[in-house]
Amino acid sequence: MYTLFDSHALKGQHAVKTWQQNGYRWASYSLYREPASHELYIPHTLLNLVIQGHKRMYDGRQVHQLEAGDVLVIPAGTLLCSEILRPAQQYRSINLVIPDEMVMSALAGRARLQDAYSKELTVQSGDRRWRQLATTLLQGFTEEGNPGLACENILSQALHLVSSNGALSSMLLKAVKYPLPDMMDQLRTRLPEVRFLEEIAQMGHMSTATVKRRFREIYHCSPMQWIWEKRLQMAGFLLRTTEQSIPEIAYSTGFEDITHFYRQFRRCFQVTPLQWRHIETDLFSK
Repeated sequence: MYTLFDSHALKGQHAVKTWQQNGYRWASYSLYREPASHELYIPHTLLNLVIQGHKRMYDGRQVHQLEAGDVLVIPAGTLLCSEILRPAQQYRSINLVIPDEMVMSALAGRARLQDAYSKELTVQSGDRRWRQLATTLLQGFTEEGNPGLACENILSQALHLVSSNGALSSMLLKAVKYPLPDMMDQLRTRLPEVRFLEEIAQMGHMSTATVKRRFREIYHCSPMQWIWEKRLQMAGFLLRTTEQSIPEIAYSTGFEDITHFYRQFRRCFQVTPLQWRHIETDLFSK
């Protein structure tokens, strides 16, 4: 269901440019001229800088509406859904992928692991320093040949801006301090199938007690609660981006009973699936 974000090339792109260092793709520029939607598994810390246009990012119980000037901060190991809305002209963004070791070294002294907490996705906006960084990157991508921008310097600048938020730094640090790569790589394709905690623990090669502790440390919820939120996230995304029937969406995302799906969906989003599909409300505000 969720595509591994590694090459930076996604369906619907009109153009994409990437920068590499030692074979590692650390930055990309994307241009869209038509609506597009993606289900993505983000294995490493990712910063998404919106240059032009609008999009929605689905994060469990919350939908983020992003516009030009916003920066979406995504921890390593995240499953998310992205909807690029009908662009009046075009949608442009820049992605920065930050290696785990850089996150550890830059944020270890700034985050308070025990008492600071941020949600999985965090939107930062209105900071002129982010706008300046985005302008510098955009100029580099629009120039022909060598952009002349050093990977380490750019990523260090970005992490310095992130580090001013202690709760956000904590979230990013926890995600790389307690990685679950084997588990997430399986969950990205098997999420609708999972029924028991023991299955999740087996995917991560750990005991049920350990996997419960890890999810509490990183996501502040139980593993099965996280699973159900991701299923509802995908259901909400499919309702907005496809013409599949509501029962089809319910069954494809892991719900075995339609009544249970309706009840859980309304409890999560405060509207019915049909209302969610057709209305524009504060649910889609920033």
